[in-house]
Amino acid sequence: MQKAPVTDGAWGTWSPFGTCSRSCGGGIKTAIRECNRPEPKNGGKYCVGRRMKFKSCNTEPCSKLKKDFRDEQCAEFDGKHFNINGLPTNVRWVPKYSGILMKDRCKLFCRVAGSTAYYQLRDRVIDGTPCGPDTDDICVQGLCRQAGCDHVLNSKARRDKCGVCGGDNSSCKTVAGTFNTVHYGYNVVVRIPAGATNIDVRQHSYSGKPEDDNYLALSNSQGDFILNGDFVVSMFKREIKVGNAVIEYSGSDNTIERINSTDRIEQEITLQVLSVGNLYNPDVRYTFNIPIEDKPQQFYWNEHGPWQPCSKLCQGERKRKPVCKRESDQLTVSDQRCDRIPQPDPTTEPCNTECELRWHVARKSECTAQCGLGYRTLEIYCSKYSRLEGKTEKVDDRFCSSQAKPSTREKCTGDCNVGGWRYSAWTESGGGGTRRRRAMCVNTYNDVLDDSKCSQQERLTVQRCSDFSCPQWKTGDWSECLVTCGKGHKHRQTWCQFGEDRLNDRFCDPKTKPESVQMCQQQECASWQVGPWGQCTVTCGQGYQMRAVKCVVGTYMSVVDDNECNAATRPTDTQVSPALPSGGTRMRYVSCRDEQGSVADESACFHLPKPSATEMCTVTPCGQWKALEWSSCSVTCGQGKATRQVICINYSDQLVDRSECDPDDLPATEQDCSMSPCHPNSHDYGRPIPPFLYPDHRLKPHPGGGPNRNRAHIPGGNQWRIGPWGACSSTCAGGFQRRVVVCQDENGYTANNCDEKSKPMEQRSCESGPCPQWVYGNWGECTKPCGAGTRTRLVVCQRPNGERFTDLSCEILDKPPDREQCNVQDCPRDAAWSAGPWSPCSVSCGRGQKHRSVYCLSKEGRHVEEENCKHLAKPNVQKKCRGGRCPKWKAGDWGQCSVSCGRGVQRRSVQCHSSSPAAEEAECDPASRPAPQRHCHLPPCPALRWAAAEWQPCTKTCGEGSRLRKVFCVDENEQLQSSSYCDPSKRPPEVESCGLPPCEYIWITGEWSECSVTCGKGYRQRLVSCSEIYTGKDHYEYGYQNMVNCPGTQPPNIQPCYLGECPISASWRVGNWGSCSVTCGAGVMHRSVQCLTNDDQVSSLCHVDLKPEERRTCHNVHDCELPRSCKDVKKLEGVTEDGEYFLQVKGKTLKVYCSGMQTDSPKEYVTLVNGDAENFSEVYGYRLHNPTECPYNGSRREDCQCRKDYTAAGFSTFSKVRLDLNTMQIITTDLQFAQTHDGRPVPYATAGDCYSAAKCPQGRFSIDLYGTGLSLVATAKWLSQGNYAVSEIQKSPDGTKVVGRCGGYCGKCTPSSGTGLDIQVL
Repeated sequence: MQKAPVTDGAWGTWSPFGTCSRSCGGGIKTAIRECNRPEPKNGGKYCVGRRMKFKSCNTEPCSKLKKDFRDEQCAEFDGKHFNINGLPTNVRWVPKYSGILMKDRCKLFCRVAGSTAYYQLRDRVIDGTPCGPDTDDICVQGLCRQAGCDHVLNSKARRDKCGVCGGDNSSCKTVAGTFNTVHYGYNVVVRIPAGATNIDVRQHSYSGKPEDDNYLALSNSQGDFILNGDFVVSMFKREIKVGNAVIEYSGSDNTIERINSTDRIEQEITLQVLSVGNLYNPDVRYTFNIPIEDKPQQFYWNEHGPWQPCSKLCQGERKRKPVCKRESDQLTVSDQRCDRIPQPDPTTEPCNTECELRWHVARKSECTAQCGLGYRTLEIYCSKYSRLEGKTEKVDDRFCSSQAKPSTREKCTGDCNVGGWRYSAWTESGGGGTRRRRAMCVNTYNDVLDDSKCSQQERLTVQRCSDFSCPQWKTGDWSECLVTCGKGHKHRQTWCQFGEDRLNDRFCDPKTKPESVQMCQQQECASWQVGPWGQCTVTCGQGYQMRAVKCVVGTYMSVVDDNECNAATRPTDTQVSPALPSGGTRMRYVSCRDEQGSVADESACFHLPKPSATEMCTVTPCGQWKALEWSSCSVTCGQGKATRQVICINYSDQLVDRSECDPDDLPATEQDCSMSPCHPNSHDYGRPIPPFLYPDHRLKPHPGGGPNRNRAHIPGGNQWRIGPWGACSSTCAGGFQRRVVVCQDENGYTANNCDEKSKPMEQRSCESGPCPQWVYGNWGECTKPCGAGTRTRLVVCQRPNGERFTDLSCEILDKPPDREQCNVQDCPRDAAWSAGPWSPCSVSCGRGQKHRSVYCLSKEGRHVEEENCKHLAKPNVQKKCRGGRCPKWKAGDWGQCSVSCGRGVQRRSVQCHSSSPAAEEAECDPASRPAPQRHCHLPPCPALRWAAAEWQPCTKTCGEGSRLRKVFCVDENEQLQSSSYCDPSKRPPEVESCGLPPCEYIWITGEWSECSVTCGKGYRQRLVSCSEIYTGKDHYEYGYQNMVNCPGTQPPNIQPCYLGECPISASWRVGNWGSCSVTCGAGVMHRSVQCLTNDDQVSSLCHVDLKPEERRTCHNVHDCELPRSCKDVKKLEGVTEDGEYFLQVKGKTLKVYCSGMQTDSPKEYVTLVNGDAENFSEVYGYRLHNPTECPYNGSRREDCQCRKDYTAAGFSTFSKVRLDLNTMQIITTDLQFAQTHDGRPVPYATAGDCYSAAKCPQGRFSIDLYGTGLSLVATAKWLSQGNYAVSEIQKSPDGTKVVGRCGGYCGKCTPSSGTGLDIQVL
């Protein structure tokens, strides 16, 4: 029986677009196609792609008199109560917006008018219904889809601050003001005219509490209150409708009462403030935008716009981008406002001048030739050299593309003149037991060289003829295998040895030389395995192909972690199919494999032709419609037609057949156009249209003195005038923009007879890039070989250039499936694999393998052929295992030789190491134990002897003395040698005693000094010393000695003297100061002052004018009862000046700054000693284009791929911070003594950013309380808030300093205790 063929499904043709779902305000048309040409049969695949497509229709705004579209849909159910208890028969239904979940916005929820009860009346609203009152997005098929303010699906057109769709903020101006006078009742603050947008009103409460007796109110143009009228105030949040605009009110129960609206109001409203009760002064601040009066606006190019990025990484140039500004208020507007004014020459300056780019040679290989001409390879990369830091940094090679890259190969020459000794045959000697031979120094070409070329090598020309063995080859231990997997090599040393000496390899037989390199095999390497390329994501043009890339190992290709494979050689899993109509290339993975299928080095396959890794492939061009410019209107007055040509082109902008393009997407080829009314006499005495004014000093003359570009002259002075281009109508797949073109005479009045042929175009197309589409990869492997498994694939929404979007950016209803069933056939039940138990590991230490038996068993349990189980995945029969670490010998470094000449011994430590802490030597292989000692040979010891110089004179002339001489080690030529070379046992003495007679000592006395006083009792003194008498000389000589050597008693050296009575004298004497007379505040302390004679008798001879003070004032500040708050300072001491005061806080004295001392509630601040340099908070303003990265290891760089557009960014510094002495907290949100240098104010101890989602925080804060007497409590913590939020907080041990880095996408960190930071007194 023949099996039915599998038929894959294919799409049928698109149906025509249906009727529009709305008559105005942006409806939707739908087209459908079915998977029926043919239908899938016999397990064939269903069609992939979208089944429905939509386009916008009737996008013109609805009449202001027309009901809201959702209102209309709810009103259809008026009078229907659905048998719900409590609903009247004449029930009226109105839309319900607030409190509805985002996912339910496209369901029809309606509220009973005059009640809070609401119900779902339909499971979806009509296509084209806005998703909500606060968005331009619209509902399609029950899902909220992106739309612009132009009511076009997928448009990104938005209203500017003036409420103009696609505007540039230039059609309005901002009005701002304050109101703070108080009168009982309602007070008019400001009249907000019709057409106003972006209204924002705030009333700050006087006391910092919600109830401050001032309340905002609104009245309409008829004087009727629409908010908080008749002295009745709404405490809670509510919305007020004024025409189609919605105004939000915060409710009065807020410290900042707020009214705001982003909509455009169509009638005048009056803002008022109601003042009652204590009549505190209100604090009303308001801002709104109003349309600019219809008068000429002047614009000009300002050349001081933002700097653009540097043109080069080094030695580049950057330019300022000129910006278009409005003269009246210097507002930056769209460049199109200035497109008729010549742009100024841009301001330029050099940038990145502190570095230069150059090719850098990182490494050179060894020369390929040891002798003669060869080559070596050079590793060269592009480097950025910083002159300031002297550092070289590797950068992408494209930055050095302007410089010729040096060759990566260069010639080199091996030195052929390195010589070796060449010997003659041995000649027997007549006696002495030696034999001799001649030696010549030769090079590799046997040219005789000078002996100096071979001097570094051992030269053996004489040898004893005694019984000796021949030189032999010796080998060292094998190294470990040089690879961690697969096939590799291991090495060992080989050398020629004779006795204990190493000789040149020429002395041993080269035929018997042991091998020094050997092959070795480790466990099999993991390698990359790739599947076949999948289908292209598109059938024409530029798309993607995907394939599976896995890291596998072993005969059965077991999948392992990607880390097991070399990441640098990973094949790509995605490739772009090029869009060239002439064809492109496609790639495949090509690698060199050995017999076992393992990846080998490419050099192992050099003898085989390498298969091509790429091949040419043809690509069918996709067609897309391109609309050319509109023609002029077919009439010069009245109603006419404008036409344009529409052509079909491919991605390379080449014209292709119209059948390549979708006929349903064909843009309109004609449109209506209106010219001025036709009159028999074309005179228009209406108001002149103001010309576009340009200041003369900004105009530059055109070459040849021609007219300015914005005027097209015709005879009679009439000319065309043009306005700026409007916003593009679409953000993708093409759009159009319009501008005003009018005919004026030379006085600026409207005219009709301008030259139609020279009329500038009123509309042009604007290309915004193709819309994103669904792209899908190849199906993955099935989870089961039979019995209904599942398989998955990647489905993403992206543009043809690879830029990815969220799923909502593509047609969600057309999303191809990313999961499906597979291998649905039943599994054979007759046989299945059966695995036995694993064997023990093949090794007790190191890497080994486990094995097990795997059989194919029938359902009766009998062994059957493996063919019966081949539809099932066979279990592994072996797997890796690891024993403990194998014990092995470890040898230390060789010690010094035991002798300084001749033959000695060197020793080293040899230990057995294993994974256990105390390894027994018996665990290691004794046969492979390295030698713990070896002989060492130093130059032979010469024949040396000791020599002594003459004795020096004795150190004394009598008593115990000694004499010295020098002893040297000399050779036979009497040349000095190191003392270590001579025999220490035979060294002559260097010191001996000398026999001298005993010494004699006598006392020597000097002359008495003068008396120590001039009157009364004093003393005098003399020098007394013990001296040795040198009697062996012709006369006595003396030398000072120790006093114990002299005989008898030492003569006296001090003697009293008396020079008669002294006259009486006196002086003032003072005692110590006593304690302060008070324990708190100012007091006095005393001391004694007396006039005493020199014998301490009271006297009256002292001079009164020289008498020291007996009392002085004193202050005991620290023991006083100090105030405990700034309020106490004001109450107790009557102080009204702001300044530093001492307060008692938690039992300790603290210096605190009191602010607002003129008010009833002064506040406490602490002055930060280290100032705002160490106390700041920052929300970083830059955002990465690719938020999944963390470039430059998280450091900031000016040349980052980012943009500065985070609206919450700011940087604040603090000189003082607010204290709450009751809770012992720093109030982080008090910014009275903070200075904001950039962007928005940021609270103390707070930081954040919107820089990256890859744990790369850039926002910073710093706290430094050093010297304030305060520190943070040990439990102080910070909370991370937002998406991908992360924080890095570092605190000093004493709690006085904290620095933090915080951020996310978007994220921030704040103290965990909210707006307070817990502190303590040190």
